[in-house]
Amino acid sequence: MRSEPRFLGPGGATGTFAVDASTTGTGRGTWEPFISTWNDRLGDLYPLPEFSASTVEGFQGTMQSVALHDIAVNELWASSPVSTRAVGTYEHDQVRLYVGLRGAVALQDPHDQGGDAYVTAGTYFMHHVVTENHFHTTPQIGTRMFNFPGDALRSLVAGRPRIGQATSPAAQILMAHAGMVQRTVSELSPAGAHASRNALLELAKGLALDQFDDCEPAFTPSLAQAAKDLADTRLTDADLSPSTVAAHLHVSVRTLQRAFASLDESFSAYIRRRRLEAAATALTAPGSRLTVSEAAALWHFTDSSHFVRAFKKQYGTTPARFARRPV
Repeated sequence: MRSEPRFLGPGGATGTFAVDASTTGTGRGTWEPFISTWNDRLGDLYPLPEFSASTVEGFQGTMQSVALHDIAVNELWASSPVSTRAVGTYEHDQVRLYVGLRGAVALQDPHDQGGDAYVTAGTYFMHHVVTENHFHTTPQIGTRMFNFPGDALRSLVAGRPRIGQATSPAAQILMAHAGMVQRTVSELSPAGAHASRNALLELAKGLALDQFDDCEPAFTPSLAQAAKDLADTRLTDADLSPSTVAAHLHVSVRTLQRAFASLDESFSAYIRRRRLEAAATALTAPGSRLTVSEAAALWHFTDSSHFVRAFKKQYGTTPARFARRPV
């Protein structure tokens, strides 16, 4: 079955296109439509290298690209390796950021690096691209790649690529903003797309400088999303709280509270709701033998009574009855 790229967004230079080999088949039928669409939409700005025959014929995975004027955000998840065959001799002037999500990407002798670069899960690599370099990935790969115009970031990374941990506050807030852009680009007005593009660029500058301007109102949604993303990975941690998350993101508790002020719930309420949702999922999992008291302890409610009251308020029934309801 041949894959057709999906177009969303308000049009022009803003929108997203994606293919998914899990629903469209594998290999050339998935790979080539995506590459063709990229070349039509972004090829003049960010020309692609030529990929190996094994990449084209054996591709299994998903690819999504979001274009915001002169910035592209690409996310690749694959269970087949990806590698280049030819990289061309044309000159570039772009800044490229790789963030490792799974497996590793090996970049062959990127400009100014002085040797190969390896982007593993939980790390990032940002550099100025002057000429394209070969790369290859591990068979299981997950990565998010950003393409920025050179004149916007060149002075921060030319001659000194930035390497760091994706758990740094600046990286987490940039990734949170990128995730929001991926989810909402189809709903953005032209003004909203322009604002999102500028925020991406400023957050990338913050990553290059390893700092985050927590007083900038435009970054408030990204800060709130980064806090949510962090909380979602730590719902069973006993010390999860606004203060610990604020400390992790290098902002004050007051700044974090301000980030949630315009939302429907406080950060504390978000943590409580997500813990209840996780408990509800666990209680109704096939074959689950989790008791109410065990769930209360696992998601750090004061006691079973407190857990039951909070659960009933959110779901309108007790945990025990909820677990017994027909699926």
